[in-house]
Amino acid sequence: MIDPGLTLDRQAEVYDALLGGKDNRPHDQELAAELLRIFPGAPIAARANEAFLRRAVRTLAKAGIKQFLTLGAGYPAEPHLHCVAADVAPGTRMVYVDASARVCTYLRVLCQAPDVRVIHQDPRNVTAVLSDPQLREVIKPDVLTAVIASRVLHFLTDEEAVDLIRALRVRLAPRSLMAFSAGTSDGLPAMKVDEAVQLYTEHVGLIRLRTKRELLGLLDGCAMRTPGLVRTYAWCPFGSDDMTLAFHDVDTPQLYAGLVGFSSLWR
Repeated sequence: MIDPGLTLDRQAEVYDALLGGKDNRPHDQELAAELLRIFPGAPIAARANEAFLRRAVRTLAKAGIKQFLTLGAGYPAEPHLHCVAADVAPGTRMVYVDASARVCTYLRVLCQAPDVRVIHQDPRNVTAVLSDPQLREVIKPDVLTAVIASRVLHFLTDEEAVDLIRALRVRLAPRSLMAFSAGTSDGLPAMKVDEAVQLYTEHVGLIRLRTKRELLGLLDGCAMRTPGLVRTYAWCPFGSDDMTLAFHDVDTPQLYAGLVGFSSLWR
């Protein structure tokens, strides 16, 4: 019997279990096993998402971005994002934000570096995040920032997602960007999607799998950058050599990935 207890920790821990990590508990592993019964290819999707994250951070760091804000950080898989950025551009600054106190405690232990901060805050509360004294120690308000949001949008309602993106556009420096991924129902059997969504919602919380059109609708006013809104494993604007091989079939859940600019001035 799956433990029906709902906590902020479970989103991160179930995801970690799907990745084959160690930062999860038996009831998370049990739920992951139930999800794998529906979508046996879920670990492939999770690994493709992690590889997208690192390609995106590397791409942005190579483009000269010096400060990053990771919303819904979750348990960090190696290599850690701040390490990926620093390998490309030493001195890059990173702020991790998560609503789970357990996750933040873990992040503070693993991600100790002069230019890294961890903030325990609901990522939806952009005003509180950007006003946090720890963030202000490393993120300069007048310098463009790259937001990393790979574990956020599919846990928000449409209204919450639109509000989050609008707040980032208003509060961050001009020409800031957001690299994101989000779960989709495109190309998957409706019965499998419904069963997985119901299971996850009952034992963890809200999850919203959107079509490509629905995701694009959340991004009104944002400028999509190359290569557009594509599957995570296909997001590779400059021919990265660490491309994750993945496949698309009815047993493998999928995520879209993209990079948007918050100002039309971005080139």
